[in-house]
This record gives sequence, structure tokens and C-alpha cells, in this order.
Amino acid sequence: MLYQTKGIVLNRVQYGETSLIVHIYTEKFGRQSYIVKGGHSKKSKSKSNLFRPFFLLDMEVYHREGKNIQSLKEARLAETFNSLIFDVYKSSIALFLSEVLSKVLREEEANQELFVFLYNSIRYLDLTDESVELFHFYFLTKLTRFLGFYPQMNWTELNSCFDMDNGRFVSEINSHAHCLKKEESKVLFDLFNTSIDKLNDLKISYNTSRILLRGILNFYALQSQGLSSLKSLSVIEELFNGD
Repeated sequence: MLYQTKGIVLNRVQYGETSLIVHIYTEKFGRQSYIVKGGHSKKSKSKSNLFRPFFLLDMEVYHREGKNIQSLKEARLAETFNSLIFDVYKSSIALFLSEVLSKVLREEEANQELFVFLYNSIRYLDLTDESVELFHFYFLTKLTRFLGFYPQMNWTELNSCFDMDNGRFVSEINSHAHCLKKEESKVLFDLFNTSIDKLNDLKISYNTSRILLRGILNFYALQSQGLSSLKSLSVIEELFNGD
């Protein structure tokens, strides 16, 4: 049956000589894989350009439950980006976060709240004139709520070290190898509690941000199967290296 749905492009891989397999998080069906015939051919560059990380699409798709690869009848841009594909910082963040999502989003069923969060976050990233240096931290902390491992917000001066195994703050005496130190733990607590419009009020040094990002990714790896090494992590770290 033919359906209309919005979708968020996660990634794509070449399939055969001229086709693509595109992984998309859809509004109606959750994560799905679609074959785009001719999408990799020299004559269809305009078609392949639709399937770039974080592109927002209006789609007509054929959907059959239990099928590994679905068929895509038509796709077009749902939003025309102002800066996402032209700004090196924004495009690098999009590449990094889409790689994370590709590894952690597995459910093949609709999740309206998650879809709205992703869609609106991408639009914000494109439209904002504010610094996006901390956007990926905001995105990753807020995303945990939808993935089912939002941590316990029990930080105090006593419970000041974040326990990544158990998703809670513990005392320094009870800290272990999978705990963040006090400085990074407090910044993480602040990130979880900040709103997007207050994000740039947080002042985080490069060294702290580097440790914290790797800590957040370790937390994801401990809580969510499938988050292995990320090719784009080094790009993000180099881009925001404080020079």
C-alpha cells in the first residue's frame, strides 16, 4: 500500500552499480531502509543529493510489515535549508549526529514525540544565528529521554560524580572506572537541565568539552547496544578544538 510520510535521512550506502539503500527515520514507520533505483547513477545526481544526512523529506512509500527493504516511490525536500549544508560547523554536526542516530535508532515503529524532537532540532540547527558549539551536547543529552535511559537528576555537592553504568550521580568515594570526574559531571548536570535558548550561557573549556563528549558517548555505549566507534568524532573534536 502507498503511504505519505515525512522522513529524516540518516545515511545511505551504494547498492549495486547504480542504486542506493537509504536509511531514514520516518514519522509513520520509525526507522526504515529504502531502495532508490538509479540514485547512484551519473544521470541522477539530483536524486542522490536528496539523501544527505539530516535532510528532511516528504515521501511517498510502499510499506509492507516485516520487509527489510521498502520501496520509495517519490521524495522531495520538506524544508529548504538556509545554512545547514553551507556552514562547515553545522554540516559537521549534522554528519556526526546522524552517525550516532544511525547506530542507536533501531525501532521500526512510529514514535511521534521522538520524530518531532529530531525534526525540530534539525530545523533549529539550520535556522539559528547563535553559536552551535554546544548543540551536539544539547541534542545528545535530550535524546536520552526518548531512548529510555535519561539519567536520575540527583546531583548534589555530595553526589557529584556521574555513574555511567547506572545513570545517576554518586559520591566521589563510590566512583569507579565508568564515572566522570566532578568538573565534567557538574557540566553534564547543567546540560541536562538547560533549555536550547540558554545553551550558550554555559561556558565550557575545550578540554572539558572533549572529555565530556567522550563520556556521553561512553554512557550511550553502556546503555544502548550498537554504538561502536564513530568515524566523524575526530572531525567534531578537531573543528571545535578551541584554536
